[in-house]
Amino acid sequence: MDHILFVDDDSAFLDSTARLLRGQTDKWRLFFCDSADKAMECMAAHRVSLVVCDVRMPGKSGLDLLAEIKARRSTKNIPVIMVTGQVDMDAKLTALQMGASDLLNKPFDRAELIVRIDNSLKLKTFHDEIARQNTRLKDEVSDRRKISELVSDTISALVEEEQLDRLLQKCCTAMVDHLDAAFARIWVADEQKDHLELMASAGMYTHINGNHRFIPVGEYKIGLIAQDRQPRFTNTVIGDPDISDQAWAEREQMISFAGLPLIAEGKLVGVMGMFSKKVLKASVMDALSSVADGIALGIAQKKSVNEARYYSYYDPLTDMPNRKFFYVFLEKIISSANRNPRHFALVLLDIDDFRRVNDNLGHTVGDHCLKIMSQRLSKVLRSSDCLAYLSVEESPIARMGGDEFAVLLQDASDVYQVDRAVRRLLKKLSKSMAVDGRDLILTSSAGIAVFPDNGESVSDLFKNAETALYHAKKKGKGGFAFYSQWMNHRSMEILDLEIDLRHAVEKQAFSLYYQPKIALETNRLVGAEALIRWEKEKGTFISPARFIPLAEETGLILSIGDWVVKTACRQNVAWQNAGMTKIPLAVNVSGRQFGQQDFIQRVIQILDTTGLLPEYLEVEVTETALMQNPEKSVNDLAQIKELGVQISLDDFGTGYSSLSYLQKLPIDALKIDISFIQNILSNPKDAEMVRAIISMAHNLGVKVIAEGVEEKQQLDYLTDIGCDVAQGFWFSPPVPSSEFEVFLQDPLASNNGHGPSMNVNR
Repeated sequence: MDHILFVDDDSAFLDSTARLLRGQTDKWRLFFCDSADKAMECMAAHRVSLVVCDVRMPGKSGLDLLAEIKARRSTKNIPVIMVTGQVDMDAKLTALQMGASDLLNKPFDRAELIVRIDNSLKLKTFHDEIARQNTRLKDEVSDRRKISELVSDTISALVEEEQLDRLLQKCCTAMVDHLDAAFARIWVADEQKDHLELMASAGMYTHINGNHRFIPVGEYKIGLIAQDRQPRFTNTVIGDPDISDQAWAEREQMISFAGLPLIAEGKLVGVMGMFSKKVLKASVMDALSSVADGIALGIAQKKSVNEARYYSYYDPLTDMPNRKFFYVFLEKIISSANRNPRHFALVLLDIDDFRRVNDNLGHTVGDHCLKIMSQRLSKVLRSSDCLAYLSVEESPIARMGGDEFAVLLQDASDVYQVDRAVRRLLKKLSKSMAVDGRDLILTSSAGIAVFPDNGESVSDLFKNAETALYHAKKKGKGGFAFYSQWMNHRSMEILDLEIDLRHAVEKQAFSLYYQPKIALETNRLVGAEALIRWEKEKGTFISPARFIPLAEETGLILSIGDWVVKTACRQNVAWQNAGMTKIPLAVNVSGRQFGQQDFIQRVIQILDTTGLLPEYLEVEVTETALMQNPEKSVNDLAQIKELGVQISLDDFGTGYSSLSYLQKLPIDALKIDISFIQNILSNPKDAEMVRAIISMAHNLGVKVIAEGVEEKQQLDYLTDIGCDVAQGFWFSPPVPSSEFEVFLQDPLASNNGHGPSMNVNR
């Protein structure tokens, strides 16, 4: 039940309001206060959902109360409806600037009051949901980052550290650093003495010589984990009978514990455990399980008294893991992936014509080349700029023998990302190297097999990766191939499209189409959106949905974006010089384009060069682009606004913008995303969302544009709920400049939506 607080020094007004809302008490609980101070006391005692407050009150005014509500963290998100007189315009403006959600004029009737309260509560629900989504996404990103860093540090320790105590200490430190652990410890099993020996400790306790240095199997929580070989996890340490020192747990305010047996090749080799003063999520336990497998393997390797057995897992020439280690590691990855389904890619690389190096220059030079290639491979795979599109985890690598190397790409859910990563990898490896006084250039080829699509076992993955490598070499040096024909075809499509796109940028082989924007109140043309089209061959258009993401990834979007703005401005000037109707033209600006340091200067230069007045240019930027750097976005948009350029927030409702920043953005319009418009007639939630967005925008003094209007019923609904402007196929699809001129010559859209250039096939 929502709690509604009414604040007014006029007791008669409060009594009248109580009578008006007598029938709403089944869904609202009403509170009444006659001063600002009493209102704040009421809000402290009750969970108030909405405040309705008079602007003019003796002592602390309603505006003072509004300021206090918005200043407090606990109340700032509560909507406030300010009640004013009909002519109190200054107070109304001040209230809106201070964050009031709505204004209500005295006197008001019951129906209006209920509708205003309902709308404000719905808007609050909408705001709260966005806030929850923001928090959830931030938490998920943070959790993934922490887990990725933990796995990265653990794998690095497993590969690089030769000493067991240093390896385990790094693993404990990683758990403390990345999982908010109060402290973490690892014990190693001694089979002969049937006890566990503490080998590493990090966090609030770093010593290893205390009371728990030696724990008999079966005693204490750690010993029970070793005995049962089962992980133990609790978020209620205080009160857990297996935690022997409850006084310590209460004093240190411990909340959670996680302990896992370290098992390698079916044999217990140790136990790892951590305490935390925070609640541990299931994702952390999954990460610990994965890490535990790697740590167990490291202990099993480094604990062996047979040093030769340990070094049998490494290649003596390059110090890389060898085939045996990689097979074992890959088995673990497959086992983990079977428990937690995911895709990863096995990449086999070998050096093209490497036999000629050995035959002509000798094996010493050949070995030197192998060392350099392995160093480059390690460096590239650990470089955040090369594989950032895949994962922040270090990708395991190994020398399989001869001139063949293996790479495991931990995230292969997107073929396009794997394609880009392998291209970068081969490019880095093909740079010249100085060997024995010679500059050599060696290229490499690669074959790729993806788990589980191309094999669910180690042997199948390697067999299919080798098949792919064979086909890659048949096509020539320095290339690669996927085992899957579909993936191969997709990879070639991507490469061909990128080549064609680069040629199109060089030749500026694009055109702009224009879609009219119609004011719903007057049914007149009030603007247009310029949309890029790429006609690769006559009559064959490449969808922007295909080439724009590629342009973003390759950086070509910067050149394309400049061309779009210049062309739109020139076209608008040409129309105006021909005496046609003057309207603003909207251009879409990508996040990468908007993020340029000199973006504003580029806009100024284009306006100066083309001679277009700023008020006839409209910049459309998405929520996602703005929220990459909210503070900078607010500043940049303010500068653009000062030029006189209009600003629209595109695709509104699909991003995760903070409402606090939304209020600060100097925008002229919100564009409701097409996904909402498509469903407003069939999905009540989408219809209510659109209504709420329009109400919120109007309260902020911002007009609303609906895109994707294709049916008269959609248009009628949008008109009824107060939408300002619409565009879509109901009026006209995007059309070439010559066809759009019909709208400029007759700006009244009077033919029931079937615009002069209607052609749904475009």
